[in-house]
Amino acid sequence: MMQDSAPSDPLLGTLLDVRTIFDPRSTLTSTLQEALAAESRGSVVAWVALSEPDGGVVIEHVLGHLTDTLGGLDVGVGQGLTGRVFEQVRVHWVEEYVAAASITHEFDSIIEAERIRRMIAAPLSVDDEVLGVLSVGRRDPGDFGDNMIADVERLARRASLALTLARTARANAAAAALAERRRVSEELHDGVGALLFSLASRTERLQRRVEQSELAAEVTVLANELGQVSSLVRSMVSEWHASASADVQAEVQSVVADFERRSNLPATVLFLGSVPPLDSARMQAVTRFVGVALSNVERHANARRVTVTVSALPGQIAVAVFNDGPAPLTVVPGIGLGGAEERIARVGGALTHIAEDDGTGFTVRARIPL
Repeated sequence: MMQDSAPSDPLLGTLLDVRTIFDPRSTLTSTLQEALAAESRGSVVAWVALSEPDGGVVIEHVLGHLTDTLGGLDVGVGQGLTGRVFEQVRVHWVEEYVAAASITHEFDSIIEAERIRRMIAAPLSVDDEVLGVLSVGRRDPGDFGDNMIADVERLARRASLALTLARTARANAAAAALAERRRVSEELHDGVGALLFSLASRTERLQRRVEQSELAAEVTVLANELGQVSSLVRSMVSEWHASASADVQAEVQSVVADFERRSNLPATVLFLGSVPPLDSARMQAVTRFVGVALSNVERHANARRVTVTVSALPGQIAVAVFNDGPAPLTVVPGIGLGGAEERIARVGGALTHIAEDDGTGFTVRARIPL
């Protein structure tokens, strides 16, 4: 392989500047824009393809293109250079795309329309999860040297970190919004609801005391209207409180954050695998289970550390709440845990208890089919 005699490609030098981390679209788009600004726009095209839940990737961010055929293009696993990199999770390049024997050629017409001669691509991955692929194509002939290949790999690692941070930031924001929704609904219930109940009671007593029929009719109308408002508020609070999102991560993080504020115990939340959105019954089963299990830790366990784990398994999810306090000699489900177990059973799941061999840790686990 040829060595670059000149410094690293200025395109890639600019690409390495991933400045923002709050949203993957703005992160990658602004980075690619700066990269192409440093180059001749006629010689470079770059895109980011992000993974789809059902497999493969979709090209979502394109800059420097000549046609409209790249944006939104579905690329299957193993197809073309982008699909091959997504499948093999390693950097790969071709220096004559249309003649390369190492890739499939489903997209040759698009590549030819873009006048791309050579291309290099690297995976965007974190741990064992492949988030997507970064591809850089050039319209001039030549070889990719060691420096440019290393630059692309470094760029992919930094872009992967930016995507991970953005996803974490969005999850935290969703959890915070959910916690605020619950706080407001509780305040409405405790404040406005209690006030309306008091007004209704006073109106009822006043109605019994009035003697003039005209005044009694007015008081009756007032009582009816207060009853309607009270019913409306209860319905609104109930629906708002129950309108939890299908985002398991946001819901569980919100419950754990409430627990930490109440108990001052540190709690760690781990999400293993890609947990799909849940319907309302399964979501309520998960959040009720986590909330009750954490409440039991707060009231009964002499714990210093708590870990909540949500794992995506084939056809089911597993939710475990572990604390490092002494394991109970016997486990007798009370109203809270018993109710949570009933919810889990109604969706076809089951609840188990596990004590560590040395008696210094205790786990409650729920398995819920999808």
